[in-house]
Amino acid sequence: MVSKKDKLFNLNQFNLDLISIRNKYKDAGYLLMSVNKTYLNFTTDSTLVDIKIFITEGKIVPLGKINITGNEILKTKDILNLMETRTGDVLSGARLNNDIKEILSEYEKRGLPFVKIKITGISLYKDSDTSKLSMSLDIKEESRITIDKIKITGNETTSDKVILREIKLNKDRTITKENLEDIKARLDKLNIFEKVDDPKIMKIKNSNSAVLLVGVKEGNNNTFDGVIGYVPPANDLDKGYFTGLINLSFRNIFGTGRRIDARWSQQIRTTQELEFKYSEPYFLNLPLNINLAFLQRIQDSTYSRRKFDLKGDILLNDKFTISLIGSYDRIIPSSDSTRTLTIADSRILSSGIELRYDNRDNIYIPASGILYTIAYSYGDKKIYNADELASFGYLQNYSIQRYSIDLDIYSSFFKRQTALVRLFAGEVKTDKLEDGDYFRIGGNKYIRGYREEQFLASTLVSSNIEFRYSLSRKGFFSVFYDFGYYLKPFDNINNIPRQEGFLYGYGVGMRVETALGILGINYALGKGDGFLDGKINFGIINDF
Repeated sequence: MVSKKDKLFNLNQFNLDLISIRNKYKDAGYLLMSVNKTYLNFTTDSTLVDIKIFITEGKIVPLGKINITGNEILKTKDILNLMETRTGDVLSGARLNNDIKEILSEYEKRGLPFVKIKITGISLYKDSDTSKLSMSLDIKEESRITIDKIKITGNETTSDKVILREIKLNKDRTITKENLEDIKARLDKLNIFEKVDDPKIMKIKNSNSAVLLVGVKEGNNNTFDGVIGYVPPANDLDKGYFTGLINLSFRNIFGTGRRIDARWSQQIRTTQELEFKYSEPYFLNLPLNINLAFLQRIQDSTYSRRKFDLKGDILLNDKFTISLIGSYDRIIPSSDSTRTLTIADSRILSSGIELRYDNRDNIYIPASGILYTIAYSYGDKKIYNADELASFGYLQNYSIQRYSIDLDIYSSFFKRQTALVRLFAGEVKTDKLEDGDYFRIGGNKYIRGYREEQFLASTLVSSNIEFRYSLSRKGFFSVFYDFGYYLKPFDNINNIPRQEGFLYGYGVGMRVETALGILGINYALGKGDGFLDGKINFGIINDF
């Protein structure tokens, strides 16, 4: 009751209070409750009033019958199993509304999105002198909706063909609620749209046909970012040189979904890296993506490396991908007389397989799901200058194997928050390990808080724990803790001792949407670092 002792009395409010009391009793199942009398005793000067309310509660009236008519596709037994409303219980309006939503959702899964459910009657009846309720539901099962036409809006650059191949209607062109969710997820995963609207169905009047509406908003698919620095000469005999990083990305060439990425980086005078990548989706209109990559690295005054990769992604379904991998890796030692490391003149021909499972609910900031990748490759390593290195025990041919497992687990405990746990394990096995064979730790790779490629490892086990708070659809703030174990065996050729240990790093990061693309920034501290010793890493997020 709103009417309270020592508060101003209002007759209209008092009548509303009586209605509230009746409704409370009905919600509790006392449908026969009645307010018999009310007395309002005013004092002679009408400054005070005493209220008396006489109530007959009656007995709880349970639900005795649930009558369902009009259903043919879903059996009555299956509908009742979907409902929390049961005979013998008190009828709850809120629970009944949720039950109707569950029934409609089940019909949508079966390709019937336009089913109507109507409560046609709720009445009292006697059962052995006990009052009970009878409730009737009438279900109007519309025929399966067939998509007669697909209308796409907002794709100013992207070809309709690219979007249509991701819609993947059933052979009978019927649609379900799950189909609509999958369509949106597949279009999001293309990563060429700033926004993908929830697909909608518009039914054509007096028919079983409908129009599927798919709305997208084009994103900024051509990005460029870079940092250029100049290191002046240390003395009159020295020469200055440029350092920096340049990234180019074209993610939707001519609106076809094809992609080209290019990257150049130079950390110091003698270390330089150049990389190109190309992706051809749905090669020959098959569920097959072809990826080509080229990497050239000049490592100090030690060696240069040229690597060609060919990867074919076979799309088994929306979650599973099998990739076949082939690569050619050439290491050419430098002719520089000041070279301190002994490096073999070699090439590796390798092939491998990669299995990938991805059921994340969002590719930008997942709130749930896992991303699991397992990879294996086997290569033949040929040494061209084996005769020169015979004193070090070199043979002309070696085998080299790589194993790796990568698991990302996403979960969310409250709105806008996501927890990420990432586990990685990898190993390189061969009789003669060299500089180009190792995992490279540092920067944004594996364990943050260390310089780029500060540690090399043939065996690496690492984990990342990260808590993210969403700032926008693609941006977030994060705190993280990375840790892991690495091992680099004794290099008897160059007399470099065995290196192993436990590393950890921690810090904060941010990912923000900019006109150039998604910019990532991390500030991380490594093992033994003071606050001012942290490493800053930033750049456009590359999700090739």
